[in-house]
Amino acid sequence: MARWLICAAAWLAAAHGAHVDQPAHDRVVIPGGPFTQGSTRGEEDERPVRKVVVKTFAIDRTEVTRGDYDACLAAGKCKPPPGPPAPSAAGDGDLKLPKLPVTGVDWNDAQAFCRFAGGRLPTEAEWEKAARGTDGREYPWGNDADCARANWGNFEGEGPCAGKNPGHPVPVGQYPSGASPYGVLDLGGNVWEWVADKYDDEPGRRVVRGGSCCSYFVGPRAANRNAWAPEHRDGDLGFRCVGPR
Repeated sequence: MARWLICAAAWLAAAHGAHVDQPAHDRVVIPGGPFTQGSTRGEEDERPVRKVVVKTFAIDRTEVTRGDYDACLAAGKCKPPPGPPAPSAAGDGDLKLPKLPVTGVDWNDAQAFCRFAGGRLPTEAEWEKAARGTDGREYPWGNDADCARANWGNFEGEGPCAGKNPGHPVPVGQYPSGASPYGVLDLGGNVWEWVADKYDDEPGRRVVRGGSCCSYFVGPRAANRNAWAPEHRDGDLGFRCVGPR
C-alpha cells in the first residue's frame, strides 16, 4: 500500500505541475590520473590491459534507488518502468522498498534520470577506476572472490554463493566490506549497471558493468564487461550517475 501511495503522489504532483525537489546525492570524488583498465583473467573483450587517464569526477556512492527514481517520476522527467517492480526478500516490507535499487530501466531511462539529477551516466573508464582504484585489483575489495563482500552468485538457489546471498536485489549499501578503494559501494553485484559507452560497432549495444545478485557464471570482477540493447530491461539491471560533487 505504501508503495502505491508513493507512486500515486508522484503522478499527482507531475500532473499538477508541482515543484519536486531532486533527491540528495551522496557522491564520491574520484581523483583524476592513470589507472589500469582491463584484465587478462577474464574474457577477450577485457584485453588489452592498458593504462588509461581520467579526469577527476564524482560518482554516486550507491546505485540509484527506487526512492530516487520516484522523485524523477514526480517531476515528470522520467518514465515509469513497465510491469511490476522486481521482487525483493519476503518480509522486506514497504519501508525498505525506496532503498532498493531501481530496476527494469533501459539505457534511455537511466540517461533521463541522470540528466534530472544534474549529471550523466559514467563512462566505462570512470566506472572501472571507481571500482578498482590504481592497483589493478580484480574486485572492488581485492583480488579474490568473496560471497560476504557483495550480493552475487545465487540464481534460483544455484551458484557459488547460494545459501549465502539471497538471489535478488537488496537495499543499497548492505555490503560495506565490499567497498572500492574510494568507498564506493555495490560496484560488485546487486544489480548490473548501465554505463555510457557502446559495446562495439554493432548498432545500439551498450555496456553494463558490475555483475548482479543473480549472476554466477561470471563473478563481479571490476574489469568484466557485458552488453545489452539499450531497450533491454531486467529485474537485476540498474545504474548510477556521475555529476556535481
